[in-house]
Amino acid sequence: MKLVRIHGAGTGLVAGPAGGEVVVDIARGLDELRRRERTLVETLEPYFPQGGGSWLPLIERWQEVRDHVRALVDVLGDGQHTPSAVQPLAAVRLDPPLPDPGVRIFALGGNFPLHVSGMDGGGAMELPDSVRQGAAGGVPPWGFYVIPGTVVGQDAVVTPPPGTQKLDYEAEVAVVLGGGEHEPGSDRIDVWGFTAWNDFSIRDAALGLSKTDHGPLTWSLTKNFRTGNSCGPFMVVDEPIPEDGLGIMCKVNGEVRQDGSTSGMQYSFGATAAHVSEYAPLAGGDMILSGTPGGTAMEQGLDGPYLKDGDLVEVLIEGAGTLRNRVALKG
Repeated sequence: MKLVRIHGAGTGLVAGPAGGEVVVDIARGLDELRRRERTLVETLEPYFPQGGGSWLPLIERWQEVRDHVRALVDVLGDGQHTPSAVQPLAAVRLDPPLPDPGVRIFALGGNFPLHVSGMDGGGAMELPDSVRQGAAGGVPPWGFYVIPGTVVGQDAVVTPPPGTQKLDYEAEVAVVLGGGEHEPGSDRIDVWGFTAWNDFSIRDAALGLSKTDHGPLTWSLTKNFRTGNSCGPFMVVDEPIPEDGLGIMCKVNGEVRQDGSTSGMQYSFGATAAHVSEYAPLAGGDMILSGTPGGTAMEQGLDGPYLKDGDLVEVLIEGAGTLRNRVALKG
């Protein structure tokens, strides 16, 4: 199933064929179904309040309510029984489908060998030996933390700080961990959902174009500027990730820039969870980002195809739709 966050409303359910999808406002749909499906409504209403709310209670009790949610999907269908709760997907303003406004987001760096070799061999920067060696050298996963308040959704405009010269794209897959206790150091995880992600990255400091230092704070901020992360359009829930991976593609103004798969990850989502949980306890709703495949602008150094004002950037994740954002650069 596919869930969305309707701006100013609540959680929506995406239904219908590709190209003709509709969004059913679940809270309004439950209200319309009250007389017909009283037990179902009373069971699910606490998890889908009017005006939205955290998905963490839903995630934590998913094993108990999943059959009820599946039944709701069957009842709501294409919205014939709840007409006032239905809108065309294209007409709905969507917020990023984060499980919670304060969700913890762990992002992987250098997780695709082609991306690493491109960064190292393209004259962009000199990478440390630990990054070059990666998993093959026994090096643990590395990356950074994403500030949830920097995340925007479908069709949001990405606006880096004034004066940004080298803005890059990074298509990724974001997974949401399921509820229940996670054993520290274990690579066994339950994936509740996944969505498309774009880790917009300011490369000025790394390329020596700014006067800021190259320390971890600066690097983290170039990944966490306002509107610097986007995800959506929806969260694919309770669907397995194929064993051969999910396709990851990025297009800029229709031109394919990245074309990879999660099968190319050095560190799996499970391996990453094992490493992180040795330090911090993981919980349902926590997110892990896959890292990005080869094809970023920085892999071509200073002259790479960096984003320009007005560019349309699309991230296509197999089964998770197309995430779209425009870029607005200020001098």
